[in-house]
Amino acid sequence: GYEDAPSGYGQALIFNGINGYVTLPIGSVLSSLSDMTIAVYVNFPAAAGDWQRIFDFGSSTTNYMFLTPRTTSSGPMRFAIRTDAVGEQVVDGPGVPVGWHHVAVVMDSATMTMRLHLDGATVASGVTTLLPKDLGNTTQNYLGESQYEADALFAGSLADLRIYSRALTEAQVRYLAGDR
Repeated sequence: GYEDAPSGYGQALIFNGINGYVTLPIGSVLSSLSDMTIAVYVNFPAAAGDWQRIFDFGSSTTNYMFLTPRTTSSGPMRFAIRTDAVGEQVVDGPGVPVGWHHVAVVMDSATMTMRLHLDGATVASGVTTLLPKDLGNTTQNYLGESQYEADALFAGSLADLRIYSRALTEAQVRYLAGDR
């Protein structure tokens, strides 16, 4: 279903946490990205279920990148990327609060860093040896669903998902989050 997104962003997809998710036809997109920003508005009611996915793009439980609003009921927001050959690279930030919030993940190949943003502010950063292109042509690209079957389906809403082929600056992410 749909609900109103934050003002100016139209409608948002509602995910029921039971059987709702979206498969995106972006398999070759990630394999072309050295730099990347993924930004989205999230309405997360902190419903039951650990490791819910805002997005999970990949091909298996050993080749993926994902963003979860929290790992456990009091755990951090996490972005992770891994391939069959290289173990998981992780950056953790504060869990996504209840209600509508803007979240973004930025990967910068020049500095080999990844950043998490919440409502425009950088809340965490870390180094990485992997970039989106290292995932190759992905075959399982989900909103609200995980590569790993035991993870809970997302319960909440998503609006204005954007995938950029560049590493946005903090000022650019703040602008997307509404700081104009």
